[in-house]
Amino acid sequence: MPYQTQFADIAYPDESGQPCALMFRVAITASSERLAIVHLLHLNPAYQSPMTSHIVRDQVLNRILDSQLRGVPLKSVRLVVQENDKQVMFPIEVDFHDYIARGNPYDATHITTGRGTFSERVAIRSESVIAGRARVHTAHAKPVPVPKDIADALR
Repeated sequence: MPYQTQFADIAYPDESGQPCALMFRVAITASSERLAIVHLLHLNPAYQSPMTSHIVRDQVLNRILDSQLRGVPLKSVRLVVQENDKQVMFPIEVDFHDYIARGNPYDATHITTGRGTFSERVAIRSESVIAGRARVHTAHAKPVPVPKDIADALR
């Protein structure tokens, strides 16, 4: 059986620094691969929406991951944003520079690129990426329809 926390309020600054607020909750799917869904519910059209602003979406998501889901593997987390009757899911990407700067594990391979210059290829294992240990972003993410198992967990 899926599980849902109660909706809670979260205040955030919009892109211009003005205070805004929305509601969020965390839901857990009942599937064999258990997922934690961060559900952002934008209600007030006067406030900048996480549906249209990746800056708002990212700062709210990072705060929730740090406070509510710290320690959960990021591969088990999904982000759903709802505004009016529209629900979409945004893929979550790791901020690689922040991940490495915080001392998280990664593999580096030095590559000769020509004329005596070197480059470094970095590989990160998905199981090593843990919520709250590195910033994430959705800046390049395109919204996708919410899969049935996730939609069921949010009902």
